[in-house]
Amino acid sequence: MQSYPVRLTFLILFGYAILFSGCASLPPRPDLAHEPALAPAVSGPVAMLGDRFRKTNGAEASGFHLLIDAREALDARLALIDSATSAIDLQYFIWKGDAVGVLLFDRLLQAADRGVRVRIIVDDIWLGATTKNLAALNAHPNLEIRIFNPNPGRDTTIGGLLNYLASFQALNQRMHNKLMIVDNHAIIAGGRNLGNEYFGLGKKFNFLDVDVIAVGGVVEESSDAYDHYWNDISVYPLTRWIDELPDNTLEEVRAEVAERVEKYRSQLTAYSLQPRNWQNWLAMLEENLLIGEAHFLQDDPVQIEGESYRLIDMISYFADPTREEFLLTSPYLIPVGTALQDFEKVINQGVRGKIITNSLASTNHTLVNSHYKKYRKPILATGTRLFEFRHQPSGTVRNWADVEPVRAPFISLHAKTIVSDRRLCFIGSLNFDPRAIVINSENGLLIDSVELAAELADFIDYLTAPVNAYEVTIDKNNRLQWKSSDRTINAQPARGGMQGIVDLLGGLLPIESQL
Repeated sequence: MQSYPVRLTFLILFGYAILFSGCASLPPRPDLAHEPALAPAVSGPVAMLGDRFRKTNGAEASGFHLLIDAREALDARLALIDSATSAIDLQYFIWKGDAVGVLLFDRLLQAADRGVRVRIIVDDIWLGATTKNLAALNAHPNLEIRIFNPNPGRDTTIGGLLNYLASFQALNQRMHNKLMIVDNHAIIAGGRNLGNEYFGLGKKFNFLDVDVIAVGGVVEESSDAYDHYWNDISVYPLTRWIDELPDNTLEEVRAEVAERVEKYRSQLTAYSLQPRNWQNWLAMLEENLLIGEAHFLQDDPVQIEGESYRLIDMISYFADPTREEFLLTSPYLIPVGTALQDFEKVINQGVRGKIITNSLASTNHTLVNSHYKKYRKPILATGTRLFEFRHQPSGTVRNWADVEPVRAPFISLHAKTIVSDRRLCFIGSLNFDPRAIVINSENGLLIDSVELAAELADFIDYLTAPVNAYEVTIDKNNRLQWKSSDRTINAQPARGGMQGIVDLLGGLLPIESQL
């Protein structure tokens, strides 16, 4: 039974939330004209790469290059930004103000300074920058930032929390998309947000993740998808705030960005701190592109009223054409809807199914494991093989996830991929959990390429090797067991006793639908 003080505290907080929701609101959204992407650039190294690809392979084909190594993944972004001559469009769920986030933003500022049009869509939920600083940056004639579903109280901790409580249904819906488009000739899509742990520089842990560079026919689809968000009412422009700021604010923020890049110099020794000539890198990329066809898929911008078309509906057909092998990686795994029945149906048709997700030891979100763990036996009952990533994997995986001078305490899986029969694959932002499938918006590339799918499948096979993962099975006593290269145990591996306690208590919380 709740004590009266606890109930009273809850009622007071709820009352404050209702009161706050009545007085805090966004400035009216400007009635802006539809702003389309610029036409593909006609000059510059990225444009020449795209033009040569189309002349060689045709207008429908696309070329791909997997980005698994963390250092290469950041170098790829820097290379495209530094080489841009016309336009850069970015869309991200998380953009941190750490070494990686500041380095990338500094390069984008420099691109804008040389005349490149830069458009940025970022979700508000983890965005630490103040509205004042964001509006100041928008004063740049070639750079504009728009925020997805902003919190009216975003500039104060208490105000933001109270608004979130009072408007939970609306503010709980987030944009989990990740996309970068350069000169309308090249894109990067996949699982990485913008922050240290996604590019090998995390002090607490690093992610093993997957992105893909694409050129060719799929770029136009991606650009159209970006424009759909950029012009949607749920993506909020900051124009209304600019007039309230002093004239020199942009220069103050620019100086702060440069100062912070210098501050992070010792962390960024593996990366170029200034724009450079990437001709050799781009030539190597062009030489190693894998050919296929692709479509860019995304959820519609989340609408507060009415139904949204879900990305999961567009890729669910993966199961039907699969005849031999179905591979799935998801860092957070909580089956939703008919997922278990779909797995069982495919397996009963003779398809080999394999899933890899994080173990308790490797997850960065213990509460997700608290609710995932009850699905281990039901997943195995479908006939699907289940693997859980080891937080201390092989040296090869370490080299993909860590970048000098960092060696993170542990590695966490963050790749979100599907491979069907080593021909079709999906690489994107979509986790297989309720938040991704039901609540947030997601995006990614559906790719038909034997060469790329085979490379991705080989990567997953290596991840599920005993040196990198535990295979979860059921022993003769109907107990779960975890088998790896050096041991077989009957208790889920954890990083320590405290994590086990948090995992146990987390399972008592009624939050599965929000994970």
